[in-house]
Amino acid sequence: MPSVVSAVMGPEFDRLHPKVQWRFGFGSDDHVAQFGTGVMDTIEHSRLLPPPALWLGGARRMVPASAGENIPFTIANYAYVDELGRETLAFVRRFQFPGREVSLDSVMVRDPEGDALDYIGAGPDMVVSTSCAADEEGGLRLTSGTPRFLAPRGSIKPPALLSAETFGREWWDEKEGRHRIDIEVRGRTLGRLFHYSGWFTAVQENCPPENLPAGVGPNRVDPRK
Repeated sequence: MPSVVSAVMGPEFDRLHPKVQWRFGFGSDDHVAQFGTGVMDTIEHSRLLPPPALWLGGARRMVPASAGENIPFTIANYAYVDELGRETLAFVRRFQFPGREVSLDSVMVRDPEGDALDYIGAGPDMVVSTSCAADEEGGLRLTSGTPRFLAPRGSIKPPALLSAETFGREWWDEKEGRHRIDIEVRGRTLGRLFHYSGWFTAVQENCPPENLPAGVGPNRVDPRK
């Protein structure tokens, strides 16, 4: 079964740098996982965001609610088939701030209509449609629309004042010999809400389905989009 990203991109996937193809080209049939270790040069969020919103977003593993520079972090990626039969790629991120660990978790599945769907947070708490494209340097560009909050009885679109889009890029740094990542969440009204940028190196290890760690992915599988 093809990976989520390669299935979404189709022939355009071949335009990615080989190291980026390696990062996003494995699927559940490959029985592997990837583990990255690196440093976030900067993690920042807007002063316009109220502290309660930051606290809740951090507690639910939706946003990097703390800010700082030169923050060590790890990222683990697991490919599996979820309970709805969807090819899934999990992103498990851990940021080591002084005295505390901050988490940011999400899973990506393929939307039958074309783009990817990202389910974000522990619940999951949000879902967002994401387009994937190759840039001129072989990097992967990710562009996400306004997320919808997954309430128990339906999904909720945030008011216009709080609507935001996410712009991300992951690429291979030939000079340094490592992967780089840059993510920005920009509100249509409030401007830049979150931004983090850094680098990491990654290794791939065998990971058959029975070796998937407990707790990978959100607490429930949600079919909504």
